Amino acid sequence: MKKIIIFLGVILFGSLVTSSPICSINQELNKDTATKLQDFRNQTLKTCMQCNGNSCKLKEWSKDKKGDESICKLLFCTPSYVSKFFEKPANVKSGRTKINFSYSINSKGKIKNISIISSKGAMNDRESYKYLQSFTSKTQFEPLLVSGKASTIDNIQGEHIAFTGKYEDVNKNMPVNQGVWRN
Repeated sequence: MKKIIIFLGVILFGSLVTSSPICSINQELNKDTATKLQDFRNQTLKTCMQCNGNSCKLKEWSKDKKGDESICKLLFCTPSYVSKFFEKPANVKSGRTKINFSYSINSKGKIKNISIISSKGAMNDRESYKYLQSFTSKTQFEPLLVSGKASTIDNIQGEHIAFTGKYEDVNKNMPVNQGVWRN
């Protein structure tokens, strides 16, 4: 009985110390990293990923290994292209929404299986889902190659801050004479 309690304690403590990496979908790789990505991925695949067949997932990292987690997130769940233009859901009130969600990257490098975990702010879960569907429709990742075969990356956690409403003129609140010529 004592061994079982100790075993459960170790498992529970381990789950509190490690956390799933949260990936960003709105920042893309710089050109230098993108050109060398496959070489970097080959060197870090076993360190960063748990693969089973053609499906992989990011390893969980303890808080003292945040540097390793950051490198893994950069190499495996940072898009190579993010579209700056997308359609916002109709009839959504203006404001800010923090969206936590999970998703997968298919073997072609596209986001699939978006599932809203929570949304706090101006949009509800349904509106947040539509927003993410539109925002990520043109987002592209470099496909993950494991032993020469394209693989999926599953169970990725994401977080995104969405701003909805009308865009205001960026110059509206700027001083009249900035000393810089503008059109």
